Formats: sequence, structure tokens, C-alpha cells
Amino acid sequence: MKELFGARILRPLFALGILGALLAAGCGGNDDEAPPPPGSDVLLEKAGGDEQVGETGRELAEPVVVRVHDGAGRGIEGATVAFAVTAGGGSVSSPSAVTDADGEASVRWSMGAPPVWNRLRASTGDDAVEFTAWADPGERPDPDVILEGGTLDFGKEDLAFIEGRGLFLGSPGAILNLPTPGSSPVEVDLTGEAVYSPAGIAFGATGDLYICENGGPWKSVKRLRPSGLCEVLSDGFGGEPFGLPNYIAVHSSGDLFVSSTCDNMIYRISPSDGRTREFLAIPGPNGLAFDAEEAYLYILTENPAVFCSSGPNVRGGLYRVPVSPDGTPGELETLVEGFALAGDGIAFDEEGNLYVVFTVLLQGGPDELDDSGVFVYTPDGRFHKFFTVNILKGEIITNIAFGVEPFDPYSLYCYGFTGRLYRVEVGIRGRPIP
Repeated sequence: MKELFGARILRPLFALGILGALLAAGCGGNDDEAPPPPGSDVLLEKAGGDEQVGETGRELAEPVVVRVHDGAGRGIEGATVAFAVTAGGGSVSSPSAVTDADGEASVRWSMGAPPVWNRLRASTGDDAVEFTAWADPGERPDPDVILEGGTLDFGKEDLAFIEGRGLFLGSPGAILNLPTPGSSPVEVDLTGEAVYSPAGIAFGATGDLYICENGGPWKSVKRLRPSGLCEVLSDGFGGEPFGLPNYIAVHSSGDLFVSSTCDNMIYRISPSDGRTREFLAIPGPNGLAFDAEEAYLYILTENPAVFCSSGPNVRGGLYRVPVSPDGTPGELETLVEGFALAGDGIAFDEEGNLYVVFTVLLQGGPDELDDSGVFVYTPDGRFHKFFTVNILKGEIITNIAFGVEPFDPYSLYCYGFTGRLYRVEVGIRGRPIP
């Protein structure tokens, strides 16, 4: 009797439990609305806005959207997602966003100033995704004039930064120094050799400034010590002076790679004893730069038939050559061929984008140079104009370099034949020079 009575009581209670569960399911009490149990996965995925194309300096057409969900694919509401630009120098509307009821969060993404690949990282917890966008050339930035110059003069050629000592400029008969932004240029006191007509200048790791000398009694490569002592490092090759030594790239080994435009040759010079060797024959070499790994030397050329008394009539272009560990060149590669009268200044940012100066010949000779512009060559081989200087007819950008503290390392500084110094905000830090 007791068992029968107990069974009669339990059966209705059991039935009520099943009914309650069914009613709860029918009233929306399902697992989709329940928060994930402690310890469950929190996953992040791209939900929209990836691989867009936009204009430099402008917001992309579509927002960037991510979705946060658990291991079962259920959206998680209230999760904070962080957004950070990792390439391209652009910006986002907010550094973070909170997910909605569907687990989605979004921001607006604006492209950086140069025509390069932009990347954006979204992260929450231990998970992250990356968005990519290409910035087509749009409105070109206006350069700021931070140092006024004078008249057009082919002796005003190059600039070089060094941490703690500021900016150095090549000028007719002198090397000028601006120790801080806004300071006036001061002529560096020299002992030993004089400087007559400097072209390319570059700092070595020990703080020595190397100078391509094109004036005075002998074309040469000189070395200016921090003490102010100036001396000839190399006075030429094979018993002959250099034919227009033009640009210097310093290798991490300390060796100098020097372009000599009218020799149609790039030389390699040892800083310890001035030993000079031929590295690579190429018509009209000018600007030189190593990539971050020093696997390649990038080369800008100019037309030697215009800038030299003789030579092949070849328009300027951009090339690169592999450099082996023993310092010998591989096979030359053409990147941009026959593009302009002259290629000159060259600089890498830390993301591997290469900024190059090209100047177009409009009419008949060097006095007719105009439309000097900075172009960008990206690691995947895209090539576009970044900006141009049209402040004065005949203004020519000769060389460029990213700033080094206390100058802005996210800006490109440009030196012209008029002696003006320009600054253009890039938004990407320059690559440190070895």
C-alpha cells in the first residue's frame, strides 16, 4: 500500500517536471539566450568590411565588422573588441567597441596618407583577426615648408638625420646642421679638407658623415668625423677621379655603396682603408637603399646623356639587385623602367614601402626640370604617386629621408634645389638606417 501510494505521488511529479521543461523551451528559455558556461571558448571572426579599396586619407565605404561567439557559435553580447591600425598609417573611429545582441561590433576605418596596403587588427581575449585594405591615390598631401631657401642651385642636394645631433644638409661650400626642429641652420666647423659641392651624404654607424664631393680639385668621397675633421676616404678608382659621385648607402658591415652617375658604376668602399671596388655597372646610377634584411640593394637611375658630358640616352628607372653575404651582386631586376628623366632620393618606411623621387624633363635640359614628385613602390610591386611639389616652377626635390628624434619619425623630409626643406606627414615610421 505504501509503495503504491508513493508511486502514485511520484508519477504526477515526474510528469509535471517534463511539462515544465517543455513549457520553458516553448517560452524562449533555450540555450541560445544563456551565457556561455565558465571556461567556454570565446572566438572572434570577421563579419564584414575586409579587403576593401578606398582613397588615401578617406574613410572606407563599409564599416569593419567582427562577431564574437562561443564554441557552439552563439553570439556573445557585451564583449569588448579592441581595434588597432597595424600598417598604412590610417585611423579608426574608436579604439574599441562592445558587441550587440548578435555578438557583433563595428568601427569605421580611414586610410592613411600614402597609397599603400593598410591593415587593422581586431582582438578580444586571446583571439584576433586582421583586416586588409588598399589605399588608392586620392587627394595628395600638401608639404609643409619648414626651412626657406633661395634660388635654384644644383649644390643643394642631400639630407641626413642622426639621433642626438639632428638634421644635416649638403649646401654649396658647407655642411649645415639643424639640431632641433625650428632651429636655424648652422654651418659645421671643419678642419682638414674643405667641402665644395656635396651631393649625397649619409651617416655610418660610428657617427661619421660620408660625403660625395663634386667640387674642388678632385671628385671624391670624404668622411666628416664628429670632431669636425674632414678627410678624403677615396679619391676615385683605377687612378681616375669619380665621375659624379652622387649617392651613398651604408651597409651594416660599414662598407659604403656609392653611385657614380657618369661612371655608370656603383662602387663599394671600405671605411677602414678606403679600398674601392667595382660593385655593379648600370647606366646613370643615383639613389641607393638597402631593404631591411639587406638582401637587395634598390637603385634609382637618371639619364647620363643629360647629366654627363657623354653616356647612353636612357631615361631614369627603379631597379634592384640581390646582394650575397660576401657582398657580390646577383642578377639585376627591373622594377620601373624608363619612367622619367631622373630618379634621385630614396627611403624605406618600416613596413617595407619604398619612397622614391622622380623628376620629369619637360623640354630640353636641366634648366627645364619640373614636376618633381615622390612616388611609392609597395612590397607587392604597386607603384603610385604620393605627392608632388609645385610651389615654385622649377622646384626640384632631390632627396628624402624619414625624420629621427627629435624630428618627427612619422614624416618624410624633402630637400630641394632651392634649399627649401619640406615635411610631409606619412603616418608610418621610417625604417632605421643601419
